Amino acid sequence: MRLRGIAIVGAGPMGASLAALTSAHVPTFLVVRNRARARQIRSHGVQLEGSLSARGRPEVVDSIDELAGVSPVDLVFIATKTTAIPEVCKALRPHLAELPHLVSYQNGIEPGRTIMRVLGTPRVIRMVLRYGALLDDRAPQDGPLRVRATLHQPPHYVGGEGEALTFARRLAPVIDAMGLPMCFTLDIDREAWRKGIENAAGNPVAALLQAPLGELLDSPARRLIERLLDEGVAVAQAAGIQVEPSFQEKVLTTMAGGRSHLPSMAQDLRTGRRTEITQLNEHIARRGRALGVATPTHDAILDLIGAFDWRVDRSGEGRP
Repeated sequence: MRLRGIAIVGAGPMGASLAALTSAHVPTFLVVRNRARARQIRSHGVQLEGSLSARGRPEVVDSIDELAGVSPVDLVFIATKTTAIPEVCKALRPHLAELPHLVSYQNGIEPGRTIMRVLGTPRVIRMVLRYGALLDDRAPQDGPLRVRATLHQPPHYVGGEGEALTFARRLAPVIDAMGLPMCFTLDIDREAWRKGIENAAGNPVAALLQAPLGELLDSPARRLIERLLDEGVAVAQAAGIQVEPSFQEKVLTTMAGGRSHLPSMAQDLRTGRRTEITQLNEHIARRGRALGVATPTHDAILDLIGAFDWRVDRSGEGRP
């Protein structure tokens, strides 16, 4: 497969890191709403450092409407927070005919399916990403936008359903060749659940305690993480998702391998941004209720994180 051009919606850590990787290989158009960030990327490009390394200079556009006039674009990556899905889909809807395939480049168990449902299109490819990144806000603006990959535990997975499955199979080696180790899978649900259970166990606890994964594992919070993992696995198995007996041990080992990693949800709480809890713990708890599986620890986490999201909603100042 040869891509003539790709677009990325979202210039946060995930979208910017993807643009750094892809723009050296294929014309890349990055939607950037923040004017200062747009100027910086136009002038100096994006530098990805840490566990992943790349430098690129994508073309910057100001909106999805402007993106629709760019040609040719074979693929649009949605790399925003999952909280922005309704807003992004509303902007994409008038342009679906010109945008052949969409990719959910996001955290969570079912953001891809959410996009399919909201837009009413099957042309959505789902990716499960095993890296975390943060923008380096301390870097001077007279140089490239710096993104630090604080955690990278490949491989990453790509899949889909129906027509999107065929495209995903062809896309995997293309993304892999750009420097992001990518495997095609026929069972993207399994990989999404595995990663979702892992994130739902570590991310909100790190957010509430404002502590990296290593500190959590060394503290009494480890028992909380283990209970969240147990409940997540029980719900997944009840939903027909295969999870091996050694899964919890593997997740704890994975977390230990990223001891210094502070999940983005911690920054969301600190900066007054709505969290992605609906695609993680809320999804697990909701499926658990439907399947008759108790999730008391996830329910408690939802109430705690929900109080922060309630505060953001009440202030009217939260950013998607």
